[in-house]
Amino acid sequence: MFGRLFNLALLVLPWLTLFKVDKFTLKRYLPVLTFSSLVIALISELSKSYNWWKVKKPLVPRLGSDISFIFGPFLVANFWVFKLTFGKPILYGLLNIAFDYLFAYPLTSLAEKLKVYKMGAMSRFQLFLISIFTAALNYMYQLLIDDALKSKRNNTN
Repeated sequence: MFGRLFNLALLVLPWLTLFKVDKFTLKRYLPVLTFSSLVIALISELSKSYNWWKVKKPLVPRLGSDISFIFGPFLVANFWVFKLTFGKPILYGLLNIAFDYLFAYPLTSLAEKLKVYKMGAMSRFQLFLISIFTAALNYMYQLLIDDALKSKRNNTN
């Protein structure tokens, strides 16, 4: 029971930080948030096949991915990182390295102690590297989205 309530809180509570965000900013980053969430969901589904980690009590038991994490703190934290650092690639990279380190090491240890998930065949260092790679991929994707939006604005003027 505690596991499911924890996962539900994990899904809902981060969204409370977005109430004061203007719609334009949210719309600007929505494509990259969707893209990055889908990438993480795909990696999570692969983790089921390759035993990289196991989610103990997911909200949707048949999924290998933990939607409460992907569409909760991961998505919302990604939004805040983009809002605060996009256009400053060094700051974006450093902040992501810090977050990815925290996730791969102390937060993963805490999650294992709370029996939320357990690492399997993948090491914490590999998780850290995948997280950094995903962050770089996300930044490049947002650059493409911004270029497309600028081109569209220039063509309509």
